[in-house]
Amino acid sequence: MRTASAAAALLLSAAACFCFGQQERVRALEEKLMAPCCWSESVAVHRSAVAAEMRADIASMVVAGKSDREILDHYRSIYGTRILLEPVGAKRIWVYTIPVAASLAGIWLVIWVIRRMLKPPQAASAA
Repeated sequence: MRTASAAAALLLSAAACFCFGQQERVRALEEKLMAPCCWSESVAVHRSAVAAEMRADIASMVVAGKSDREILDHYRSIYGTRILLEPVGAKRIWVYTIPVAASLAGIWLVIWVIRRMLKPPQAASAA
């Protein structure tokens, strides 16, 4: 019964979104939230009853005129910051800079090792 009502709400909300051209906004919001049942996929692609209910809720909130920030804050207050696929604030910078810095350090290390291996051995000086 719960799944049927969630599916019906999803269909009604999706129809309303199509009428107002807000489908892209709904999809973008769905892509920003993690499915709380398994924490492995976004709500947009996950196929569970919880994700379907969240999609319906997101669509109805968009139709109701809530802003993106209000919708994301609503889910963050329920599930915590883990619900967001992309971290907010200063953590977001680290998510993008650490892999780049580690890759550059690794490339530098490989070049240093190769150059050291190709360097001819120095002869011992006789004193």
